[in-house]
Amino acid sequence: MKKISTYSIQHQQKMFNLPVSNKDFFFVEIGKSSLFYPEPRRSETYSISYLKEGAIYVQAGLYTQRVTAPAIITLGPTVVRTMQEDPDNPPVMQILFFKDSFLLANRTNVFYLMGFDFFEKDDRHYCKPNTEATSRIARIFTFIKDTVQSGHLHEAEIVRSSTFILINESDAVHRQQDGGIKINADNLQPIVANFKKLLYKEYRSQRTVQFYADRLNITPKHLSEQLKKFTGKTAGEWIDEAIILEAKVLLQNKKLSVAEVSAQLNFADQSVFGKFFKAHTEFTPLQYRKSAL
Repeated sequence: MKKISTYSIQHQQKMFNLPVSNKDFFFVEIGKSSLFYPEPRRSETYSISYLKEGAIYVQAGLYTQRVTAPAIITLGPTVVRTMQEDPDNPPVMQILFFKDSFLLANRTNVFYLMGFDFFEKDDRHYCKPNTEATSRIARIFTFIKDTVQSGHLHEAEIVRSSTFILINESDAVHRQQDGGIKINADNLQPIVANFKKLLYKEYRSQRTVQFYADRLNITPKHLSEQLKKFTGKTAGEWIDEAIILEAKVLLQNKKLSVAEVSAQLNFADQSVFGKFFKAHTEFTPLQYRKSAL
């Protein structure tokens, strides 16, 4: 049974034929040649991509979109994604990969990245900057490229500062396009961040609110109340959504039987999985597979 892999930063460097390093970030430029892999995957890094020319197909979670240049694509570590180039309009891209530990070094607000939903929300992973914003973003990526290629003495600090600028440029484009309200990261509670990190580590095998509350040393009621206040969803809803999303992604892989999907998600048997899936989607796993393929 093939699980959805989480690619390390070193694995990603190898994918792009780059020397493997222990840095918590790297920059790559792709020019009209296929370096994409069709297998669904997660990553231990965040990424910000600038699509300069051409087009690519991006599947994030259950959303598939054909993205045309110019565009910014933002992906967080927990997002299951695939990317494929459009053969009729080959892409030219610049991509910055970075770990949260790199970006948030020496920063007092360790929940900074949670203030930008476009890293995790499947229908907000790309945006179309106007001419002025495209020009600014292009200059920032060129600056990062020049800094990395020159082996600058303060490479990490310069790339880190540039990444903050890119995040805020992306946020400005999103807000101009759809009037989206930026989450005030300063008001986020540590409990939210800690729960989400624990959830994405354990949800395949742990599905009770009690488990997460115990690990966070709070009561289940308090956990759900805090999550509802700051995210709009209870702990139980977060857990169920994580399992259902993983199940839907796995079911789209025709090489896996329903029984194998059930086993990967640690259900007692296929029948229990089927009842759980139907209760949350109104489809049996097989009905969903047929409708999705």
